[in-house]
Amino acid sequence: MSDIQYKLMKNANLSIEDIIRQYSMIEAEAEEVRNNDKLTVKNLFGSFYGKKLNVGIGFQRAYGSILSGDYFELYKLPDSNYLFVFADISGHGLPAYTTLIRLRSAITSTLKMYEKRYRNNQHFEYIDIVREIGNAFTDILDASQSKDFASVIFTFISNENDKFHLTFFSRGMHFPFIARRFENSLMDIYNLNNREKGWIPAKSHLLGSEIRDLLGEKYNKYISCHFVIYEGDSLFFFSDGLIEGTAIDNPHEEFGTERLMDCLREHIHLYPQAIVNTMYEKIYEFIGRPERQFDDMTAVLIDFPLVRAN
Repeated sequence: MSDIQYKLMKNANLSIEDIIRQYSMIEAEAEEVRNNDKLTVKNLFGSFYGKKLNVGIGFQRAYGSILSGDYFELYKLPDSNYLFVFADISGHGLPAYTTLIRLRSAITSTLKMYEKRYRNNQHFEYIDIVREIGNAFTDILDASQSKDFASVIFTFISNENDKFHLTFFSRGMHFPFIARRFENSLMDIYNLNNREKGWIPAKSHLLGSEIRDLLGEKYNKYISCHFVIYEGDSLFFFSDGLIEGTAIDNPHEEFGTERLMDCLREHIHLYPQAIVNTMYEKIYEFIGRPERQFDDMTAVLIDFPLVRAN
């Protein structure tokens, strides 16, 4: 019996039939919300700076859970640029989903506030937005006496002809992979979690009320990282669940980032959704059984197609 089923029985003294019915309703609602999120993100990328982008999205809840703490969303900013948020909430199931809703609320309210400010003076700084989101989210956790925390990466995207400028603010979250292509041939894959070629993957601490109490003023320190991608490149975000699954015959061997990069490299010629689907097949083959998926697994692959001159 799942946690939600147990709580339904304990709190409402429901029959088994009623529990199954309500459980199924919650599961259907959660699935509808996630599918709507996917559709919204894909539609936004479909009109991204007037360009058609292909997006692959993978999402699997931890085995036995009907709710998830993984979260992604694309927001159009008042300056016509974009903010892509990718987050992994501590734990999974109903508590993680509740914290996810709190994060989403903090983001939405903050962006509405900055939209009003932009209409007044036509200017804002990205670091002010993420700092305001972080404080609003942490205040909500503090007021609810929640001990949960979140790892989040905020990615601001601006466009300059065939270039896309990425400004990252990571609060304990993985940086994405970049697949660099030239004339549809793969040149290289950058793991932005590693130091290489002048890139330094600087991160700030996780978001959480207990972490703020511990760090004090240091909690509000945000470090930005900048990377430029081009039309033809691909951007791949992923949560811990994709790399932390362990081998069926060796519980100390994780799937890891190298296997994930190899899969991206091997199948980069496919459409993004086909690539993501293949990754999940590889992961499930590696872990052996669905019940050995102990964490949510979420992936978003964004393909910036090369625009050819007529």
